[in-house]
Amino acid sequence: MDSYLLLTRAYRLINLYNSTLKKPRTYAGGLVLYPAQSHMIEIIGESEGITLTEIASAFMITKGAVSQVISFLEMKGLIVKKPSQKGGRATGLFLSDSGRAVFDEHRALHSGMLREVSALAERLPPEAIAILGQMADVIESGIRQI
Repeated sequence: MDSYLLLTRAYRLINLYNSTLKKPRTYAGGLVLYPAQSHMIEIIGESEGITLTEIASAFMITKGAVSQVISFLEMKGLIVKKPSQKGGRATGLFLSDSGRAVFDEHRALHSGMLREVSALAERLPPEAIAILGQMADVIESGIRQI
C-alpha cells in the first residue's frame, strides 16, 4: 500500500468517525446518548476515580467541554462524584449502576472490532507495531497543524 493511499484511508476514518459523533444511540431503557457522552462513560468505567482534568487531557479537549458532559451524565444519574483519592480538591468520577449498564452495553458494541484488531496485531512483529504507532503520531501532528 503506498503512502498516499494510507493517508487517504486515515482521513476517511477520521471523516467517518466525525460523522458518527452527530448520531445518538439508544441504550437499554431508552436512554439516548451521543458518542461523546458514551465515550465519557467509557473512560470513567475504565479508570474509576478519574478527575475532570485527567479526562480533558486524555481526550485533548477543554475542561469546560468535559464539565458540560459530566453535568449531563450526573443529571441523568449515570455517574457520581466523590472526593478524589489523589488528594487536594479534586473530585473523582465513578459510574452508578445505570452508568455501569451503559458502559457494559457500549463495551459489547466494540468487542467484535477489538477482537479482530487484536488478532491482526498479534500477527505483527513488535517492530511493525512500533512503526504503526509512529505513523499515528505523524498523522496526529499533521492534523494539529491543519
